[in-house]
Amino acid sequence: MMELPAEENKSEKPCLLSLEILPTIKEIQQQHGLRHGDYQRYRQYCARRLRRLYKVLQFTQGTRNNVKPKRVSEDKLSDVRYLHVVLMNAERAWSYAMELKLLANTEPRKHFHMLRRLKKATQHALQLKKLSESEQCDARTKLEAQAYYCFMIGSFKFEKQEWKEALELFGEARTIYEKLGSAFTEEQQNFYQQKADEITPNIRYCAYNLDDENVDINELMKMKFSSAGSGAQDLLANKLDMLISQSREKQANSFTELTWEGKTIPVKNELVRAFLLRVDDSEHELERAESFENKMTVFDQLLMECKDGLQSVKDEMKPDQGKSKVSVSEAHLANLQFLHSHLTYLRLMKTVERNLLMVDSLKKNFPTILLQQSASSNRSANDAKKITKPEDLVRIFDIILQNLSDIEDLLESTFGESTLSQKISSQKSFFKAHRCLYVAHSCLLNKRWKEATALYERVLKYCDEAISLHEKVPNREDKISELNELRRQAEGHMYTAHAFHLLDLNDVGEKVDTLQLQDKPLQERLDVYDERPPNLKKPNITNFPPKFQPIPCKPLFFDLASNQVNFPSLSHRMEQKKTNTGITNYLKGWFWGSGKS
Repeated sequence: MMELPAEENKSEKPCLLSLEILPTIKEIQQQHGLRHGDYQRYRQYCARRLRRLYKVLQFTQGTRNNVKPKRVSEDKLSDVRYLHVVLMNAERAWSYAMELKLLANTEPRKHFHMLRRLKKATQHALQLKKLSESEQCDARTKLEAQAYYCFMIGSFKFEKQEWKEALELFGEARTIYEKLGSAFTEEQQNFYQQKADEITPNIRYCAYNLDDENVDINELMKMKFSSAGSGAQDLLANKLDMLISQSREKQANSFTELTWEGKTIPVKNELVRAFLLRVDDSEHELERAESFENKMTVFDQLLMECKDGLQSVKDEMKPDQGKSKVSVSEAHLANLQFLHSHLTYLRLMKTVERNLLMVDSLKKNFPTILLQQSASSNRSANDAKKITKPEDLVRIFDIILQNLSDIEDLLESTFGESTLSQKISSQKSFFKAHRCLYVAHSCLLNKRWKEATALYERVLKYCDEAISLHEKVPNREDKISELNELRRQAEGHMYTAHAFHLLDLNDVGEKVDTLQLQDKPLQERLDVYDERPPNLKKPNITNFPPKFQPIPCKPLFFDLASNQVNFPSLSHRMEQKKTNTGITNYLKGWFWGSGKS
């Protein structure tokens, strides 16, 4: 009788439904395609998940031939899986919209279909928000559903370029996610803080469009790099690239002349104008791109634009251009050749800067104590892969020196002797010293002490030569200090290699004293019995290759006249056989027979 009230109390206070919306969708997105930006795979997963939920909940949407859609109402909230149904419907529509957005770059009609699917996703998000407002859902589900709805409707307004409404909705969603992140543990806080960081560039872009219509490329590039790596839900990538390209086209119209080493020429090619403006902005882009991958992306895009500009100049230098057959004047051809030389110079210089960026990245994994790399066999395979080998740096410095040699030839053919060519010569000697240093490091790791010592001495020679050249060029004090530091390192490693060489010489006598019989090959000790087991992995049977032995030389002589010469008779010089004619020989023939058979 006492247990009945307790059961009645349990029935009066049912458990509240709880749905972790953001952690749930983040997990399934990473597992089903969005790690690689495959929206179609994620959409197909959402459709399969919906079919399973309909089957388990017996919430059928009609028959195969007659579809009767059903909506999830509040009376169905006895099971949290009904909330999953609404969430999967919203995610399926959203993923289809993002898939169409990728196709809208080549097919403009896909943009209208994308807007319809995104609007459908907002309708499902609104339904999820209304269902979560019931008393059967906990407070966390209410907040997450509200933030999810604000983000979805904000994305829809963002695509329709309604910046004010999108700004307010994105701001509300970010505020909710930041509050949620501060209320949970560190592991769960990462989901919400990451989502808030993803929304921040969208808010800045909306505020930028509302504040001023004049486009500032520096501000756009700052927003681009702040939104880089924000996940598959980033809506800014295409819009920022398009807006940056349009802004550069507007600025390129005002760029008419190029001045290089005191010579000024007009620039009429639009691709070349845009590239030269991009070169001026590249330094600011590299400062904003903090990670190595973003900086490499800037260099790759810059080199691709330079390649397009060079190709357009080459096409313009051709005497016959299509059917028009427009002749190029000598003055215009000279300007085009000068412009081509300048673009080639920029391409080579940016390639050198890109390779120097790779050198800085590889130096971070170069061992501080050089000889510890030879003992890397005791480490795990993963740790051994992280260590940079000297050969990797030598290969990059070879490419840098080749590029600088090409620049020297280009400047000599264009200007002759100039201050710019002196600067390139000083840089070339600077990188020669670095390359020689890492070649010496490679010999030191391979225990080639004599070669390492000689190469370190060569590094000192290159450093002195580079310092003398840098002193003639103004504003090169930083390079001179770096060369002095390089010289100090080379001296230390040179003494180390010399010391190891002397230690090896002192150990020769001890090695001779400890020389054992088994060191000789088996062929030379066949008469000696050895009790130690032989080394089956590396058996020492004979000397290979065999030692050289002197042998008599076989003459090459051919007797060609032997068949044509008649030799004289030598019978008179031969010994004659004497015959016995006595009585004894006569009787021997009668009694014993003749000796002839």
